[in-house]
Amino acid sequence: MSNQYLKIIGGNSLSGRVEVHGAKNAVLPILAAGILTSEDVIVQNCPYISDVDAMTVLLEELGAEVIRNGRNIIVRGQATHARVDDLHCKDMRSSMFMLGALLATLGEVETTFPGGCSIGLRPLDIHLDGLKRMGATVEMTKSGIRCTAKSLIGAKILMKYPSVGATENLMMCATLAKGRTTLVNCAREPEIISLAECLRSMGAKISGDGTSVMKIEGVKRLFGTRFSPIGDRIVAGTVACATALCGGDVEIDGANVNHLGAVINCLQSKDCKIDGDDTYMRVRSTGRIHGVHAQSAPYPLFPTDMQPQLLCASCFSDGVSVIRETVFENRFAHVKEMQKLGAKINVCGDTATIFGCEKSDSPYLIKGGSVVASDLRAGGALCIAALKIKGESKVYGVEFIDRGYERIEDVFCSLGGYVLRTKDR
Repeated sequence: MSNQYLKIIGGNSLSGRVEVHGAKNAVLPILAAGILTSEDVIVQNCPYISDVDAMTVLLEELGAEVIRNGRNIIVRGQATHARVDDLHCKDMRSSMFMLGALLATLGEVETTFPGGCSIGLRPLDIHLDGLKRMGATVEMTKSGIRCTAKSLIGAKILMKYPSVGATENLMMCATLAKGRTTLVNCAREPEIISLAECLRSMGAKISGDGTSVMKIEGVKRLFGTRFSPIGDRIVAGTVACATALCGGDVEIDGANVNHLGAVINCLQSKDCKIDGDDTYMRVRSTGRIHGVHAQSAPYPLFPTDMQPQLLCASCFSDGVSVIRETVFENRFAHVKEMQKLGAKINVCGDTATIFGCEKSDSPYLIKGGSVVASDLRAGGALCIAALKIKGESKVYGVEFIDRGYERIEDVFCSLGGYVLRTKDR
């Protein structure tokens, strides 16, 4: 773990205006889609986060040329070799997008098992079953996976779970397959729609994105494009959650309020008003949080990527909250960190019961201290908690936070918070 940490002095309300960058979970697969054509694919509004940096290096090592010009990234040329380097697989889950893209263009791909945040098993069987149905041969090697296909044929694929990654992988692969591919029980997330829109701008024939059944008619070739992914709803949700907790008045540009309906339902109350449209959100809060009941599930239900933020905020509520995590089995690492600070949380299986500390008769107080983020969203959540706590807190694990938040300290400082990136001597 890095010796860097975020020094946060909490107790301030938040006010001002921020703009969210392109969504990490849209930008990464769209960059991967750049190798589906030999022409330039220009992806706009890309964030300066470590996952995007890792993806650009991965694409270069596969043989594509990648040029970054500010927030625009150009992917030029297709991959020339099919092995995904072990290092990138360990560092980033999104290396798995190379399965479909490389198989569609080179007819083969070899990769070790992907990594990323340690939040659960995230099995690959949905990806591999779909590729097999399209004609791929899949071999398990000592270190990972090798897929080959002389030709890819469209197929009807029933997905046992609406996996976002598998949906995107199979969609990319199907664009260059022969005939029609139908994905049944596929993911419906806004990032899926953003990828589909990008692929259509490249000449792909895709329909049904945003629903549970998608149809992709294979084409002979794809073309270059210039495309702007959707804004990052999880960054927007994190800022909204922090504002609801700390109090204040914050405007968020580039966020579609309709993409955060389940989150807004949990945060909104007589003490927190949230409104907006497809490019803008405004959060006004007194700083009083109420107990909630929530369960993570595939879109359009409550997103697992916002569960840690809601849980940490609920520690300061005026009631009891019950939060169930049904997507990833290891996504309660932030609980023990909050307990270090005095939070009262009971975890039983996939359900956490949080006893808020803001009740008039609460027997305990949450105080500042040192906590360690072990994954990306837990890091954002611990920052939210620290912004609420009066006094100084230290949040370690900054390298995880940097995977998906672009200098999170600048975001919160611009709104009146005190967040300083520093390191142990």
